[in-house]
Amino acid sequence: MHDKLNRARFALLGVLSLAATAVVSEARADPWDDTVKAAIAEGEVDVHGGPGEVFHHILTDGFRQAFPQIKVNFSGLSGRDAIPKIVRERAAGVYTVDVYVGGSSSTLQSLKPINAFAPIEPALMLPEVLDDKAWYGGRDGGWVDRDKKFIFGFEATVTETTAVNRDFVSRDVLSSYDDLQSPKVAGKIVFDDPRLPGPGLGAAQRYLLNFGEDWLKRLYSQQKIVYIANPHQEAEWLVSGKYPIAIGASSDEIERFQQLGLGKNVVSFEAPMPRPTLDFAYGSVSLMANAPHPNAAKVYINWLLSKAGQKDWGKIGGNSRRVDIPYAVPRLAPQKGVTYIAEQTEENLANRQEAGNLAKQYIPAGP
Repeated sequence: MHDKLNRARFALLGVLSLAATAVVSEARADPWDDTVKAAIAEGEVDVHGGPGEVFHHILTDGFRQAFPQIKVNFSGLSGRDAIPKIVRERAAGVYTVDVYVGGSSSTLQSLKPINAFAPIEPALMLPEVLDDKAWYGGRDGGWVDRDKKFIFGFEATVTETTAVNRDFVSRDVLSSYDDLQSPKVAGKIVFDDPRLPGPGLGAAQRYLLNFGEDWLKRLYSQQKIVYIANPHQEAEWLVSGKYPIAIGASSDEIERFQQLGLGKNVVSFEAPMPRPTLDFAYGSVSLMANAPHPNAAKVYINWLLSKAGQKDWGKIGGNSRRVDIPYAVPRLAPQKGVTYIAEQTEENLANRQEAGNLAKQYIPAGP
């Protein structure tokens, strides 16, 4: 009898010991470590980012140093060039992108409606990424889409719209936005084409929000503006003085010329907007549905939103929404007590579309 009782006790102790071991093992398991191991096994991650060498380096170099076992396949294109390709591929059941980093308006219009995104919240794992206090406006303030699931904006830069070459246009001629309507600057403006997705359309949206429909119509139709969709050409004309005022020009392209000693007096137009806006620019991220490398995509997104990734992002010339790192461009940082319009959210998409529709209607037909 005693032997049977002892055997039963030992069996119970064995079961309890196994259960305790399982609990300890489960407690020791680290989902982040497991995800990194799985990402290394996948071996690569396909990332879409903004156009130009600066985006290429900033969105790849730091990640490669942090995770050298994971190859980054980077494609740097503007949304207006990249998105039609992604749409065609997905219609054919082809999935070539894991992570989309870029402007949000074109993704809201073209990729979200075809269910191209997976919810990003489950992919956020690092404590420093999940920390609500680390983000301007809280982490919840970064959502671009109404669902607060698919597109997370990590930049918060007070928006600049217009650049001017002061070697050719004095402050007596251009000191307010209404001066853009003056005959003195007619024929001197290049505008990144607002009939297409991109920074020119964002600039037009800001003008519409601040100065109204009639103001924007006059600008489109009366100022003999040159409309193109070539960021390098826009910057070259601005720097050379051929068109010494540029709307929606690429700061990256302008900086390239200035690094060569050209266009030193090209500056952002100094007049403040009556209703200031915050711009995500190319600073929003999405996790693609049917990502070919889902674990590597999670690792990449967490790195991008970490302190290290966002410090790298500041080299673009924009401010991260993270408040635990210094602002890259303090003069364009959001100020306490100021209410900003988050121009690229889904709620403001209608304004952007209206600015584009007005452009198509009122920009004179070319020769």
